[in-house]
Amino acid sequence: MHSRTSPPRRPPRRPPGRLPRLARRALAAVAALFLAAGGLTTPAHAAGAADPSGLLLRYTFDETGGTVVHDASGHGNDGSYERTPAFGQGVEGGSFAMAGGPSSSTTAPYVKIPNGVLKGRGGVTVATYVKWSASTTVNQWLYGLGPDSTRYLFASPYNGGKILYSAITTGGWQAESKLSGGSALPGGAWKHVAVTVDGGSGTAVMYLDGIEVARATDVPVEPSDLYDATRDYTGYIGKSLYSADPYFAGEVDDFRIYDHALSATEVLQVSGNTAAVAGATLPELKVPAIVDGANGRIVLPVKEGTDLTRLAPAFTLVPGAGISPASGTVRDLSEPVTYTVTGSDGARRTWTAEARVMRSPVLPGLYADPNIVVFGDTFYMYPTTDGFAGWSGTQFHAFSSKDLVHWTDHGVVLDLGPDVTWADNSAWAPTIAERNGTYYFYFSGGMATGNTAKHLGVAVSDSPAGPFRDALGKPLVAAGTYGGQMIDSDVFVDDDGQAYLYWGNGGSYQVPLNDDMVSFDPAKVKTYRPSGYNEGSFVFKRGGIYYFMWSENDTRDENYQVAYATGASPLGPWTKRGVILQKDPSLGIKGTGHNSVVRVPGTDDWYIAYHRFAIPGGDGTHRETTVDRMEFDENGLIKKVVPTLESVVPVSVANAGPDAKGSEGAPIRLAGSAGGAAKWSYEPGEGVDSGATCSFADPGAAETAFTCSDDGAYTVTLTSGRSRDSARVTIANAAPEAGDVVTPAGPVEAGTRVTLSVPVGDRGANDELTCTVDWKDGTTRPGAVADGTCTARHTYAKPGVHEPAVAVADDDGATASATGRPVVVYDRDAGFVTGGGWIDSPPRAYRANPALTGMATFEFVARYAKNAAGKDHATPTGSTTFSFQSGPMEFTSTAYDWLVVSGGEVRYRGIGTIGGAGRYGFEVVARDGDTRDGDGVDRFAVRIWDERTGDVVYQNGAGDAARGSVVVHAK
Repeated sequence: MHSRTSPPRRPPRRPPGRLPRLARRALAAVAALFLAAGGLTTPAHAAGAADPSGLLLRYTFDETGGTVVHDASGHGNDGSYERTPAFGQGVEGGSFAMAGGPSSSTTAPYVKIPNGVLKGRGGVTVATYVKWSASTTVNQWLYGLGPDSTRYLFASPYNGGKILYSAITTGGWQAESKLSGGSALPGGAWKHVAVTVDGGSGTAVMYLDGIEVARATDVPVEPSDLYDATRDYTGYIGKSLYSADPYFAGEVDDFRIYDHALSATEVLQVSGNTAAVAGATLPELKVPAIVDGANGRIVLPVKEGTDLTRLAPAFTLVPGAGISPASGTVRDLSEPVTYTVTGSDGARRTWTAEARVMRSPVLPGLYADPNIVVFGDTFYMYPTTDGFAGWSGTQFHAFSSKDLVHWTDHGVVLDLGPDVTWADNSAWAPTIAERNGTYYFYFSGGMATGNTAKHLGVAVSDSPAGPFRDALGKPLVAAGTYGGQMIDSDVFVDDDGQAYLYWGNGGSYQVPLNDDMVSFDPAKVKTYRPSGYNEGSFVFKRGGIYYFMWSENDTRDENYQVAYATGASPLGPWTKRGVILQKDPSLGIKGTGHNSVVRVPGTDDWYIAYHRFAIPGGDGTHRETTVDRMEFDENGLIKKVVPTLESVVPVSVANAGPDAKGSEGAPIRLAGSAGGAAKWSYEPGEGVDSGATCSFADPGAAETAFTCSDDGAYTVTLTSGRSRDSARVTIANAAPEAGDVVTPAGPVEAGTRVTLSVPVGDRGANDELTCTVDWKDGTTRPGAVADGTCTARHTYAKPGVHEPAVAVADDDGATASATGRPVVVYDRDAGFVTGGGWIDSPPRAYRANPALTGMATFEFVARYAKNAAGKDHATPTGSTTFSFQSGPMEFTSTAYDWLVVSGGEVRYRGIGTIGGAGRYGFEVVARDGDTRDGDGVDRFAVRIWDERTGDVVYQNGAGDAARGSVVVHAK
């Protein structure tokens, strides 16, 4: 239910010493009397700054019965004891004692906190003393704030990963922003646990006895997100918001909630750990000081070039505390030195401080046997967690980096015991490979007691950052199957996709893996044990040569070193080439071995990761990991690796991202990534038309857009530093585009040349366009395209109303079509028309009331009349009336625009009024059924529209029969 990740276990701290509340009050009273009498100064334990401001709630648990938990903050946030409470002796005064129990318990007591405490809060601090029973039952919640199991802030002394753990989320356990304390909360003693959440900075921090033990950044949740007005509680003390979780077993005292994230100094103050150091500052620091509260040690990681003999750190203390030597004193910190902190209450504690040049990309803490790989544009490191007697660690961590220098700890990805049934100890020397989106994590392990022989197993995950789960439920290679120990696995995947497994200590084994990556044919196992071989097999390929590497001597020996052989296949035969990495005592570098290598994608730059004795004072169980350059000579042989303290400079990995598709002229997203400065370039593929050009929206951004003027296949290449990577972009042809066809605005006389134009274009700017016009009189002819316009000309021989259609095509065969307003062609000698009668007005013809039907009468005459010179006027004359009595609607024409007589069909258009008012356009289509092309039925249709709005007022069908007469007269 909760996160199973955790950093390495740490030894428990001793709780800070504190006086009972009554004793402190008594001493303060005595001190006051002495002061009033002009006597001794106030005792140190009675002095100190006021508590931090912003207290929202404080439960001191000094009740001895009842159901009310009194809020001492003054805000009235009294809680309630649920079920029968028990009380104990707290850090000061009483405590709330909880017996715990399974989720089904009906007697396990807990506290309900009233609703509204988190309302509107952008930050919060939850701090309390706790004495945990050290139960082995996981997922007990010390407290949980929030409405349900999807939105909460909680702390647990012992989560599923068996560590002190806190998290905040609004998306259930899968979306938790995690704070992993590194080990379980020490039980049986009072400890102070505080969690701060700062919504403004997106930061959450967990403190143990006032010392930071975990930090989460990019936290997307604010405490106010956990408020739910429909609930009657803010949360619980001693009860989980997951119904299946057990109740908390232990005691709590002085439970506080503040309305903001307290500073580290304020948390230290509230914790009562008066002789602690919260942090240290120094101008020469490369990274923040590392404060190990459990061991009283401060490490100052300094930049290259720092004079370690003249450093003056300043320490962050509880208000009222002092340190000797004083903060700012110049000291030689090239070796550990001691400082003594004296709290305001007289408590004393000795701390050690030292400075270290941190040029090496050392993983945080002690790690060995690193397996380095690269997935995409990210390097990953999977080491053995070191620092345990007999290498008895149980947890594997995963680290990632974009540049081989700065590494991120993804926490515990596999924990022997809870995650693996057949091993609970000896988590050694892992390796990893990917296939089809699944990551296969090979590792060694054994049992802590009984038969402690080591086995080789495999776990799987859908992420290189884990967590991983045991794939088989049993070892892949069980102890005793072959000679030597079944440890130190390595996986190599060849160019053809075949994977090979290597392992062994004392003996060396090699075998092709089956396609499932979790099995192999025992009959195919081969052995290769060159002289000097001890363990740590590693295989890679470069330029057609296979390299088999191993470590010689014992890892506890400062002469531990790396040798290699070459071969023509992943299984040899091998030719030993010699030692390429060994100690350099002048730099304090010893025990260099158990390596792996990685190539920066898109380059021929290779790097070797290996462990060495920790500097200073390391040994075979206290090792640290570093990275150095590895180079080859002209024959492909590995040059001697120079071990350094400086390690390497940051590298950059270019990843062009997946292949992409799109259309010409349109931006296509390129999802590249780069660890450093990026630069894009492109090359057109075969078949791309000459003249095609492309551009990047931002050629210096790894994620950008790519636009080309023509279709085809292109190769885009992203360069970052020395790394190059390419992707294929397939660009489809885009259809051309055509606008509205422009034809003569007014009618034209038959025999007159008509010019048509239409704007045309193509997103593929490199495409050539052609156009063709169907003039709708039986004639189709090509037009000419120039400067984005298709132009065509045509002469209509006969009258009619024509709607020419334009087809536009590009040179890749894609087309587009367009039409425009009709071309009205008239012939003044074609005759005239008269008519009168009525039609049956159909439903929906009269738009003001579509349901109306009934008789509609018409009367019209339209002709081209002679002028004084004996020539026909350019516009027709006549009159038209149309009356729909049911409307009522009375339309009368006032002018004609054009008249077309073609055989027995007549079309004419003009303007008029309705009821003698307004300006209405109209168009009549009438047919004389008695002409040669008629069917014996006269027909009449009219469309009338408001010239101002364009709204249709009346329109019947063109095929509606007319009673009366429609007559086309020859001229």
